[in-house]
Amino acid sequence: ARGHLLVVAGGAGREAARDFIAALVPAYYAGRGGAGGLRQAIDAAEANVTGAGPLDYVAVALADGNLFLARMGGGRAYRVRGTSVDPLTRATAAVGAQPAYSLAVPLQPGDRVVLCSEAAATAVGDGRALSYIAEQRTPREAVARLVALAHERGAGGDLSVIAAFLRPAPRFSRAQMGVLLALGIAALAALAWLVWELWRWGPAA
Repeated sequence: ARGHLLVVAGGAGREAARDFIAALVPAYYAGRGGAGGLRQAIDAAEANVTGAGPLDYVAVALADGNLFLARMGGGRAYRVRGTSVDPLTRATAAVGAQPAYSLAVPLQPGDRVVLCSEAAATAVGDGRALSYIAEQRTPREAVARLVALAHERGAGGDLSVIAAFLRPAPRFSRAQMGVLLALGIAALAALAWLVWELWRWGPAA
């Protein structure tokens, strides 16, 4: 399955970032998705870049219960599980002419994934501030909170943030729901029988 693609691109090369995103998204969804699809899409998008300036990006593919990461420059990605924050990248200088890729990072229902540009990542720091994400109800609220926090800490420049919330696991599985439904029907049938017996054998008015 192709899953979903998240990307933050920016830095000094705004034209390069625009061209990169414009090529990356269709290339990813036209491919097979996952780790291999992300690599192919990154290669195609980088070949499409004509804008001047260095390319700086963090791209994440969410597919088959895993996260696959590609990055160039100082942006970061985080996996937030409850109040636990796992930095998936470290702020660095340029990583050379080739992007850095991660191995598959397992995801669970209810996990939250956050991508930050280099300026936003510098303000967020080691990710402890991302514990706020667990308190937010929607990705939009989470992004607004983190951008506001970056401004409070004096950050400027490209403050790009993206958040994605994985749906939490259902309280009951389908099998459990089936058992509960059967028990409910049985209980209703027993209640109906009891009412009938009381009516049939009760004292006459």
